Amino acid sequence: MSTIAKHLGKTNGYSCQPWLSIDIADRYFASVYRAWFATTINPQLNGHSSNPLVLFQELDRIIHTNDHNHSRVDQLKQRMTNWIAGSNLPPVDKASIFAEIAAAPVLAFRPQLWKLNLLNIHVSRLISLGQFPDEYQVRDLIPAEIQVMVP
Repeated sequence: MSTIAKHLGKTNGYSCQPWLSIDIADRYFASVYRAWFATTINPQLNGHSSNPLVLFQELDRIIHTNDHNHSRVDQLKQRMTNWIAGSNLPPVDKASIFAEIAAAPVLAFRPQLWKLNLLNIHVSRLISLGQFPDEYQVRDLIPAEIQVMVP
């Protein structure tokens, strides 16, 4: 099988995910996840917005200080809203999720740090290359391909 690991020369990927997006995927998308990832946990050439370790630390601090005015929370809400708006969910489900995202407390954005097994993911599932040297996306991850490193 032609895997992402073979194409990128790395066996693992790393991603930081907010709890709310995981929960929405579990409830509405049968636990199929979309994730941006890097092939190292702390890619030095990526910006802070594309560094799994920096994102985890930033979200963790936001949660612990209950910083509901932080721009990262607004950014995550907007990205989740765009994800749902572009989905095939029925309008009634979309409206319910939009309301949930808008009303979500800061704690709903608590981070999980994921390790992805790139050896088992076919390269055809690599959807997008990001703006930074070590930034990639897969939109159909399943739980068997993910190890939660920090829940």
